[in-house]
Amino acid sequence: MYSKKLLFIATLILLALISSIVNINAKPVIEVTIIATIDHKVFDSTIVDKLGGKIIYTAELAPVIIVKLPSHTIEEFRKAHGVKHVSVDGVIYALAPPPGRGRRPKEQPPQVIPWGIDRINATEAWSISTGWVDVNGDGDSEIEVAVIDTGVDSDHPDLDKNIKWCVTVRFGKVFYGKCKDRNGHGTHVTGTIAAEDNEIGVVGVAPDVEIYAIKALTDAGYGTWSDLIIAIDLAVKGPDGEVDADGDGVIVGDPDDDATEVISMSLGGESPPEELYEIIVAAYKYNVTLVAAAGNEGAETPTFPAAYPEVIAVGAIDSEDQVPDWSNRNPELTAPGVDVLSTYPDDTYETLDGTSMAAPHVSGVVALIQAARLANEMPVLPPGSLEDTESNTVRGILHITADDLGIKGYDELYGYGVVRADLAVYKAIE
Repeated sequence: MYSKKLLFIATLILLALISSIVNINAKPVIEVTIIATIDHKVFDSTIVDKLGGKIIYTAELAPVIIVKLPSHTIEEFRKAHGVKHVSVDGVIYALAPPPGRGRRPKEQPPQVIPWGIDRINATEAWSISTGWVDVNGDGDSEIEVAVIDTGVDSDHPDLDKNIKWCVTVRFGKVFYGKCKDRNGHGTHVTGTIAAEDNEIGVVGVAPDVEIYAIKALTDAGYGTWSDLIIAIDLAVKGPDGEVDADGDGVIVGDPDDDATEVISMSLGGESPPEELYEIIVAAYKYNVTLVAAAGNEGAETPTFPAAYPEVIAVGAIDSEDQVPDWSNRNPELTAPGVDVLSTYPDDTYETLDGTSMAAPHVSGVVALIQAARLANEMPVLPPGSLEDTESNTVRGILHITADDLGIKGYDELYGYGVVRADLAVYKAIE
């Protein structure tokens, strides 16, 4: 599915990982982006300056920093007091190829329910929840989904009311209020989660849920592990920039915090840095549910970050409930990922294939579960684990309510089965 992937990766590595080349004494000095785990109590940041580098981001979720250093100083930095681990940055990419640009329509087409929304019975869940709930009456919902992707067409008439926050992360720099999608992938993913129920175009799994659109992939659909780390850190802090504003240790479903409840990642790569896992674990411990596409290589296991045990890995099915040969095996769940119609830039709509299209179906269902809980004066649920088969965690509910296809129980093709929005929401408020 990615005949040009190697070329793109090579180009991005040159642009993102080797940020500049200068000439000192006729010898080239190459700046490299590294990701480091540190001990804040003893780490002296002046070592970075002494080595001719710069700290470009300090995470709050975990003791992780992102640094640009001359390549010949990396080993010296690695040995510095308080530096526990160092990784060199790498490349990630969107897990579906974009088609050509759509043409802006003269008028919006009448609303249809995409087959995937119908397959998971999302419409049957809307009598209980559409993804929006205002616990404290301030006019803002307590449930948000952070979509880390190529951005979003934020004024698309089928999305505009649900885009709560826009931010772009590009090679370590953060740009607030910007998330324009010139690729299409992010807008498509967002529509599957949150396209509005408004008589035009399509409708998403959770048509009233609030979206944090975090652009961490370039317009070519590629990015870096370091930008993904920053994006996750930003998602958990939210627009107010604080992980736990009221200091009560609870952020998910808390009206006093801006943290996202769900992080949806239709992206992936290989050989991730250890520091990514630290950030993922930290978000998970705050009860943020993480969802990621399993990957499209036909591999025996999901790609990263879907491969982490704290993340729900989602494989694809087609309209006949068959798993395509390109969908990576051993997912946790499966969802519609072939011929998926959704929103696209310039107020258009497009049909795409990929586990990228499957993952947002599950992300939307998680949002419905948590919103239904709050609306019924019940606490939000923790994400839980891959082994859960009880209704006291999000993943437990998803497992026991999925359509169990293939071999009975968990199997390498379907995982626990095809996600079911209606049954999951009903189970969540029993």
